[in-house]
Amino acid sequence: MLKFFTFAILSLSSVVLFGQNLNMTFTAAGASDKVDSVKATNLRSALSVTLPGNDTLVLAVTAGITTLSDPNLRGIVFPNPFSGMTTLVANIQKAQTVFLEVFNLSGQSVARGEAFVQPGANAFALSLSKIGIYMVSLTTNLGTEGFKVICTETTGVGNSIRHSGIAQGGNLIPNFKNTTIYTLGYWIGDIILYRCRGGIHTTIITDSPTTSKSYEVTFAPCTDPDGKSYAIVKIGVQTWMAENLAWLPAVSASSKGSDSLKYYYVYNYEDSVVAAAKNTSNYKLYGALYNRTAAMNEGGKSSSGRGSIQSVCPTGWHLPDDGEWKILEKSLGMSQPDADTVNLRSSGEVGKKLKSSANWFENGNGSNFSGFTALAGGYRNTHGGFGSVGNYALFWSASLSDTLAWYRSISNADNGVSRFTTLKSHGFSVRCLKN
Repeated sequence: MLKFFTFAILSLSSVVLFGQNLNMTFTAAGASDKVDSVKATNLRSALSVTLPGNDTLVLAVTAGITTLSDPNLRGIVFPNPFSGMTTLVANIQKAQTVFLEVFNLSGQSVARGEAFVQPGANAFALSLSKIGIYMVSLTTNLGTEGFKVICTETTGVGNSIRHSGIAQGGNLIPNFKNTTIYTLGYWIGDIILYRCRGGIHTTIITDSPTTSKSYEVTFAPCTDPDGKSYAIVKIGVQTWMAENLAWLPAVSASSKGSDSLKYYYVYNYEDSVVAAAKNTSNYKLYGALYNRTAAMNEGGKSSSGRGSIQSVCPTGWHLPDDGEWKILEKSLGMSQPDADTVNLRSSGEVGKKLKSSANWFENGNGSNFSGFTALAGGYRNTHGGFGSVGNYALFWSASLSDTLAWYRSISNADNGVSRFTTLKSHGFSVRCLKN
């Protein structure tokens, strides 16, 4: 029969230990007076957690363990810190096999165990042979939860973790009502992408934090004539759309095109019905493709941005010119000589920093360090037909070189950014820049 201490007065911080915690909070500025929600994604592991914007995100420095906020998985380690031996008690909701593993701070596994357990407050005995800080993961049918434990003395018994039975007295885990902990597994050096929503507005922030911090999230309107609101991201001194423009006033088959008339396309859609084009998976992921005349919205409104044209962009935004693309590239590490040249420019691995961390073919994903989230939406060929979805992202610039237009190209095959000119009849993606 197991005996346990009475948990009469235990604070949340002393019993629920989720790692070497970095606490992240969020405040709003600009077009919204509050942050409604935050989706935090670890771009290395692709794991994420969504929390209310007025709550705290805990980044737990672990061996990649993601802690769920489901109270059914909540447990305690007691005593903690401990001298060589301690006990983990966890609520298990139904009979099943559970898996346990212990990691040191280098991410090395030092002990493993598994057991078939019955419902209730199950106890697991942990022994460690070296002083230090460790992470214990417990995996059930609901997911994986991580606990930080601190071993202050050794017993010479060795490293082990094993099931000890049902805790005496039933459920001894304190009931933390109205308390939800939002935690994400994190290694120092990981990039976290925060997708912050305030009303209809969305702002992207990326960071690789080493300390706890509070982020000020600046929201700004970026809404097309159909009422679609776009995510934005600040990179250096500029604020960019963090997704491809999707405004689609008309749509054409790839066989139709022009240098002088406006044409709009959706990748692999070969008809003229806007509603049907908008219902395709390519439109939902990659947005629309525009020939340059449509991208510039020639005959459209003037813009206050660098004296250029508002173009097809939402009010307050404009199509970036060649010089503004260079500012973006240099802010992410491209050298000035590279920025000024043509063809592929590789300094600073700017393409890798611009590319999304998912949806690129043949292991072509980027780090998305910038939050720009470039997607390989492919293009409409000037002679007709679509090509290179999953392999290339191509974006118009507002600048001309004689009768040709400047554009940027990012490939799955390398980590640079190419700078070229081409015919206006191509169909490329559009990213807008805040005035």
